[in-house]
Formats: sequence, C-alpha cells, structure tokens
Amino acid sequence: MGELTLYYKYLVIVSIVVWLITPIRQYKTRYFWFFLTLGLADPVSIIAARNFHIVSAQFYVPFDILLFFSVIEYKKITFYKILFYIVIVGFGCYSFFHFWEYGSYFFTTVMFFVLVILVKQSFQFIVERGSINIFHVVLVFYQALNAFKSLALLLNFSTGVWFFCISTAIQIFIGAFFALYREDDPRLLIEVMKVNKFENS
Repeated sequence: MGELTLYYKYLVIVSIVVWLITPIRQYKTRYFWFFLTLGLADPVSIIAARNFHIVSAQFYVPFDILLFFSVIEYKKITFYKILFYIVIVGFGCYSFFHFWEYGSYFFTTVMFFVLVILVKQSFQFIVERGSINIFHVVLVFYQALNAFKSLALLLNFSTGVWFFCISTAIQIFIGAFFALYREDDPRLLIEVMKVNKFENS
C-alpha cells in the first residue's frame, strides 16, 4: 500500500506539470478555459486543502462547475438553460458543504454532462466541416476517462482506486498531446464527407 501511495504521488506531480503546460499551448483557442481549469484544479485543490485543513477532493466541486461552464455554448442561451445552469450551481454549492453525502454524485454527474457536450460539439464539427478532428477524438476520450474513473470510485472504491491510477497515467500522455497540438491544426483533420461550403456560409 505504501508503494502504491508513493507511485501515486509521483503520478500526481508529473500530471500537474503536464497539465499546467497544456493551457499555455491552448491559449486563444475555444477550449482554453477548459484546459486552464484542468491545469489549476490539482495544484489549487492540494494547496487549499493544506491551508484550510479539509479534504482536497472537496475543492474539485467548484472546479467541476467551472469545467462545465467552460464548454457550454453561450450563443444559444435559453430561459430553460439558464434555469438548468442555476440548478447546477446551486446543487454544486450544496455538495461542497455536504461533500461526503453528495459531492461524489455531483462530481460524477457533471463529468458526464461535460462529456455529452464535448461529444455533441465534435459531431457538429463533422457535420459542418465534413472532417473528423483527431483533437476532438482525444478530447472526448480524455473526458470519458474522467467520467468513468469518477463513476468507478463512486461504485466500488477498491477497484476504483486502481482504475483511477491507470487512467491518470494515460491522461498524462493525453495532456502531452494537448501540449503539442491545437484544435486548429490541419494535420489532425480526416475528411469523411464532402460539404458544400456555400450551405454553411
């Protein structure tokens, strides 16, 4: 168990370094705030937990809210969406102060919301551009790992810890990918169908 703890500490350090570099590369792109939130989540949570003497996982709740708002499309805001966003924030605040009862449920739920939004955006890109963007594929895969490792911890903590460590190691390589490539890199496009440019103009 001691070796696992030591391994996890090294894993966290490497992960923090990689994900702090990533938002620099993604500056001025559509997902900059998404990557900035990811990059700051671990170091801020660890530092805040030590200063306030509470569980570091508790600070992931507000970062979870920020992550959700970093991917939604603000051009298509409706009254019902605003109500939904208010519910997300309200339940997030409640989960923060009642973390042991509701925090894990909130975190997992919002992770899946973010996953659904990213999948939708990637399909919209395919329809509009007629190409699959490898950037989106990797992004969806990354978020799927986030959602399912949170679910694994929620359903079965013993096996969930192993899945958490393995998926975190994989996500370090994914972070390195995002530190190298941006969404607008033409080398990441795979054309799957012809699109009439006049229809999308």
